[in-house]
Amino acid sequence: MPSTRERARALMSKQGLVVTELARILFMAVPGGRLAPVQEYAAQLSVGTGTVQAALEYLQEQGAVRLEARGRLGSYAAELSYPLLWSLAFQRPIIGAMPLPYSRRFEGLATGLRQQFVGEPLDLDLRFMRGAAQRMQALASQTCDWALISRWAAETAEAHGFAVQTVMVLGPHSYMGGHSLLLPSGVCELQAGMRIGVDMQSMDHVYLVRAISRGKQVDLQPIDYSQGLDHLRTGAIDATVWSAEDIPADLTSLTVVPLDPQAEPALAPLGEAVIVVNKDNQAMQHVLGAVLERTELLHIQHDVLERNRLPNY
Repeated sequence: MPSTRERARALMSKQGLVVTELARILFMAVPGGRLAPVQEYAAQLSVGTGTVQAALEYLQEQGAVRLEARGRLGSYAAELSYPLLWSLAFQRPIIGAMPLPYSRRFEGLATGLRQQFVGEPLDLDLRFMRGAAQRMQALASQTCDWALISRWAAETAEAHGFAVQTVMVLGPHSYMGGHSLLLPSGVCELQAGMRIGVDMQSMDHVYLVRAISRGKQVDLQPIDYSQGLDHLRTGAIDATVWSAEDIPADLTSLTVVPLDPQAEPALAPLGEAVIVVNKDNQAMQHVLGAVLERTELLHIQHDVLERNRLPNY
């Protein structure tokens, strides 16, 4: 199979530009679907029918599509390689927005996602961003193609002004293994006047902190989530919510209160990872559907969590 650079050189010609446009058009096709007549593509692209025919033949030679002629019924897309169509149409990596890799659970997902693109005719560019809102904003501004967020963030996205479509749900505890409330030593519950650290850039963290402090006279202190433990140790804040599995084993200066999923139903969707794209981005839905395999992805995450595999992303 030609390299990405060889394909890029081939696409510099006029016929190459037609190949690029046809690849983008074919993103909207589905296997078994009927294609428009060659004459219609020629008119749409302002080229001759011979140029379109040659471009379709090139796409078939590359393995991006396998056409099936059915006489008067026209031509049908018997098979489509969405990853190769992406490579031919856009000639750039797919860009994914991930949470900051402060936990092995996130490192496991990043490692699994990277691994699943190995051997594909397109590259993956992972960008790490703090907060689901920032990742969905990157989607909306088209600076990334997909984002990993919690299922809770996806389900409440519309209320926050984002139009996203979930393309893969990774299941319970794929995003967070559990949540705990961290308090000063000897204190077992939130008390009036306490300063609670909350990461205002994290939709999930804001919701959780507000939920557990509902009805209590407390002071919400903006923090960077990753620095929460340091703020607690120095006395800058009195409490915060933290990932249960990321609490250091030697932490003895604080009280750890596990949050009960029965008491707070949102904990389940907050712990579940999903991959989302812009609602109108059918092309990316097709590519991710062709490349990602949920069981393998979760297996790699598990291996990283159990330290049977080194993170590599």
